[in-house]
Parts: sequence; C-alpha cells; structure tokens
Amino acid sequence: MALSSLRNTTLGILIAAALLASCESGVDPLIGEPRPFTIWGLLDASADTQRVRIFSIEGESGVDRPGNLDAVVTSTDLETGETLTWRPYRVTYESGATGHVFEAAFRPVHERRYRLDVTRSDGAVSSATVKVPPEVEFTIERTDTSPKVFVYVHGEGFNLLGVEMRYEATNVPPGNVWPTDQKLHPAVFYPVEVSYQGTEEKTRDGVRYDINMVDDFAVVEEEYKRKCLVTEGNPNIALRRVEFHFVAANEAWDPPGGVFDPEVLVEPGALSNIDNGYGFLGAGMVVAERWIPPKGLRDFIGFSSEAGCGLIPSATNPACTSPPIPCLDNVTDDIWSLYL
Repeated sequence: MALSSLRNTTLGILIAAALLASCESGVDPLIGEPRPFTIWGLLDASADTQRVRIFSIEGESGVDRPGNLDAVVTSTDLETGETLTWRPYRVTYESGATGHVFEAAFRPVHERRYRLDVTRSDGAVSSATVKVPPEVEFTIERTDTSPKVFVYVHGEGFNLLGVEMRYEATNVPPGNVWPTDQKLHPAVFYPVEVSYQGTEEKTRDGVRYDINMVDDFAVVEEEYKRKCLVTEGNPNIALRRVEFHFVAANEAWDPPGGVFDPEVLVEPGALSNIDNGYGFLGAGMVVAERWIPPKGLRDFIGFSSEAGCGLIPSATNPACTSPPIPCLDNVTDDIWSLYL
C-alpha cells in the first residue's frame, strides 16, 4: 500500500530541541557580532505554503525581539529566476513567548536549488542556498490482522530523519461509575511517538523499517504510567489511530554525530548553512500515513476499547476505586506550532 497523505508538522520534531534550547536556556552573548539574523526552516516539497522563523542578532543569536522585525525575506528559484517576497507575521506560543515568522505560498520543485535572503534595512543580508532532494518512493506492507508493519523507502540522495510511529491514544477512565467521593478526571488525549531512527535495513534500492506494534505498545504503556494517565487497577489505553512519518531531507541536513542534541545545536555554527548568519535552512519532503487498526487488532496489540468498570460502582474492584490522576504538563498536539 503506497503512502498517500502528507503532514506539515513533523519537521518540528527535528529542530525543536535546538530552538527550545535557544529560547529557554539562553544563548552565549555574541559581543560585536556583525551577522544580522538566525534562520530556521524547511522548504517542504509536500506543502503549498512555506514558513521560516527569523531572529535578529543583537548580542544573542536566538532571542525574539519585541515589535516588528527589521527584515525583508525573499526566495529565488535559481533555475527560473522567479523571486517571491515572504509575508511577515507574529506567533504567540502557549508559554507567552512570541516569534517572528515569514511565509510564502509556493511548492518547491524536487531537485531545484533555491536561495533565501533575509535583508535588514541597512543592507546587511543573511542567506542560504538549498537543493530540494529527489522525490522519495515508498510502500507500506500491513494487514488488518498482524501487528507487524514493513515500510520500504526507495531511492537515494536524501537523509531520512524523524522516523517514528505515532500512537494517537487516550486513557479510558470509566465514566459515571466511580464512588461518589472520588474525583474523576476527564480522558486525556496523549500521543506517543516511538522512534525508528537508525533501525533501517539496507535493501537493493533503498531501506526497510520493520515495525512491531506489540513492542511499541510497551513503550506507550510505560509513558502513560509515567504521566499517571493509567493505574495498575485501570490500565486502559484507547487507540484512535496510528501514523508512520519521516522527513526525506536534503543530504546537507546532517547533525553532528547524527543526533539532534540541544546542547550541541545551540552552539553557533554547530549545524548551519547560513551565509552571514546562524541557524539552518533545510529542504525535503514531510511524509506521513495514518490509519486506524480494526478493533480486533487493537485488542491484540494491547489497547482497550472498553471501560474498565461495569455499569454499577464497585467498592471492591480496584479498577473502580482508584481513578488515575494525571501528572503531566500541558500537552500540545502539534509540536511544530511551538516553534513556527
């Protein structure tokens, strides 16, 4: 079965660590730094709208400034010469921080080169040139009766990053059956990603990923226990759907040691292709396929479709006397929205 749906949020998983470190833990001061901007973003050949986040460098390389940003962003297709001016806007995140984002409506073409220029009013420019990698070809082999999934990616000239299975699940506290003196928290939607980065096996014309959803369920269950979303007496986790996703990025997107380590990436120049600036502009294709396993398969994997109690409260059944009390911070469904 060919992957068919594309997701424009997955990339945030790849650069979130670097941006989080630069925004929350501070950056070493760059005294007398002449470079004007830090740039983070991706030219995504699977999306019709492109976005980048821009920081002005005024003593520090990754801090948002209040007010409007003194910047004009343009992109040029180096094959056709077409130039576009990007639209600026501000984003306010749940933490209250704000970011300067620029966007343009176009879809990059595979195997073409693009240049992005960020120009200050005094003429200072930070820029990057990237080549969009070839389009990937891939297939997924899966059935409604087996927890094993096989993903094949065909081709060369790209890096596969952020390779994950995402389990979109919720805890299942039984409704209206607890003792009256117990507080019942609402069900919590808490997706869990299981990484398959680096697990690929070489094939004649690409790579293969072998996924076992039973093994993945153990990871999901452990995370739900860690977040106090289930208890030993009420271990129910309901699966809404699953998603396999990755980014087929250009070969230049190659972090030090192959790991997106915030302690490394926060250092200026650790991973950067920006001329006269900092940050990174990538190019590639964000890919995802979602599906809903049938109930029989969900039950076999370990997920639950039913409430843990009957219709009558029970003082002796542990599943009906100890409801889970979540101990997690606010959860965001879209990690990319934190940074772009």
